Amino acid sequence: MDYSTYLHDAKIRSGKAGAYKNYLVKNIEIIGQRKLVIIGGDEDIAVLNETITMLRNKNVRVPEIAYRVTTEENKATEDGSIRFIDELKGKASSFYVLILAPHYSAEIQLAAMDQVLGTSASVAAALKSLCGYTERDYCEMNEPTGLGFNMANKKISSAITADAKKYSAMETATSQQLAAYKDKMKGQRCFILGNNSAKLDELNVLMNERTFACDDFCDFFSRTPQRPTYYLLTKAASYLGNGKYIEGMESFVNADVKVFEDKFKKKPTYLNPLGKGLIDGLPTFDTAESLYETSVIMPMYQMIQLAVYMGFSEIYIYGFDGIFTLDIDGDGIGRKVADDGVAGFPDKAKNVLERVRAYADGNNIKIFNMCETTGLSMFEKVNYEDIDFTASSIFNKI
Repeated sequence: MDYSTYLHDAKIRSGKAGAYKNYLVKNIEIIGQRKLVIIGGDEDIAVLNETITMLRNKNVRVPEIAYRVTTEENKATEDGSIRFIDELKGKASSFYVLILAPHYSAEIQLAAMDQVLGTSASVAAALKSLCGYTERDYCEMNEPTGLGFNMANKKISSAITADAKKYSAMETATSQQLAAYKDKMKGQRCFILGNNSAKLDELNVLMNERTFACDDFCDFFSRTPQRPTYYLLTKAASYLGNGKYIEGMESFVNADVKVFEDKFKKKPTYLNPLGKGLIDGLPTFDTAESLYETSVIMPMYQMIQLAVYMGFSEIYIYGFDGIFTLDIDGDGIGRKVADDGVAGFPDKAKNVLERVRAYADGNNIKIFNMCETTGLSMFEKVNYEDIDFTASSIFNKI
């Protein structure tokens, strides 16, 4: 089950339409003469518009929709049809807000896995703390109501549970293959490569080392014969069109991504993105995957766990500037960074990485940060120029 499938599920759409109808009718008097402002995604807004049309056809007076609001500053439009949430400060007397953001746990989890920022609760909290709204000035429209909606939600939750069991079975099927990697690289160093701020000339040197890379990193492969030692595939889109590169490498694949196993030079090892992870004492993969703020760092986090599992004692993180395009505050609001700046990581992501640092400190593992973002400041900063590659350019990978 993915978020798109969820949003287009007939029972979910019907349940949301019923909830929207109930909430609108219930709050007509509270809304009063105020216009409506909507915070939400296109699919939910389409259901809302259909519901409003139906109510108006029945002579129910539904206030006009003034505009949409976004919690991501870079998505505000010049024509004012979509405005940043800051514009609602002090305007509760003029605009009543309909929040159409993920509300219950399974919905939030699916949205996070699809890189959707914000939950119903976080938007409500921001309206209160940033804009001076009270509970009489907004409505969380995706809060389940009615037997049909609740039953549909239970069905979705069951589907996620079934997915987790399926992924666990795939992971178990390659568990012996994974076990062969345990402490295989004990005492060695490795580099975990991102593609966001990577430079090709530096990558050509780094890929003579033991390296991990993932997903869109394969965009570099048409420009260099160099390849990482290990490749992690977490997104189906990265496999499409780039399978010929990925299938030739030693690969780890998230079990929710479908691949053609028979085309791989070596059978891929499966990881369960909804499972416990590889290292006891660190946050589980399920925990990281269930929130937007941590799901964005999930591939990097998985590669760190793989490196620790393999026994590497020095781990260098490179090329992960810009994985967050906005600075996300404690209310889940994404703000633009300066043109010459690099977005940091939100607190929830940094908390996961602080746990990694503490684990490394307690297990004689050194983790170094080669990036400019403050999001990795819990690790010791090392510049590319400061690393000695002369003694360890390991062409013995061949």
